[in-house]
Amino acid sequence: MQVIITERDVSALNKFMLLHSKKAKKQKIVSTYAIAFEFLIFGIIIDGLFKTAPIASIASLIMGALWLVFFPKFYRKMLRKHIANAENIEPSSVLMNFLWSEAEISFSNGEASASEKFATSDLNRIARTSENYFLGFERGFHIVLPCTEDTAREVENLAKFRNLAIENVDLNQKI
Repeated sequence: MQVIITERDVSALNKFMLLHSKKAKKQKIVSTYAIAFEFLIFGIIIDGLFKTAPIASIASLIMGALWLVFFPKFYRKMLRKHIANAENIEPSSVLMNFLWSEAEISFSNGEASASEKFATSDLNRIARTSENYFLGFERGFHIVLPCTEDTAREVENLAKFRNLAIENVDLNQKI
């Protein structure tokens, strides 16, 4: 099946990767909570090594609390900046071939090379917006497809074959 991928589709994929990908969610949690926890552990270790009063522990506790207050604000600001960059893409359109079988999924511009083929068994997530489908694979790769009758039929067949539910996601959520 041939699909036309436009700059709107690429922009939607970039926004999806920033807001809804598993790597982005994991990064946000680790950056927010793990670093604050590391502040606390560092203070406890310093106090234990140098046998000081709990000055380092108290200071690290305060720094961890400040991190939990100010980092989410910084993260939202950074996310807004990346989303604005993702939306400012030059107009373009590319004709792509999307084919799937029981063994592999290929998404290419012409003849599919090895890097444009994915094992069907690696597909672990299908998400949908009002304009696009996003196919997510185990190694973090994603494919974007525009919502048309043909792609809807193919994606639904693929979801049934892989026994996956199609998630509805909102790319216009407030950040």
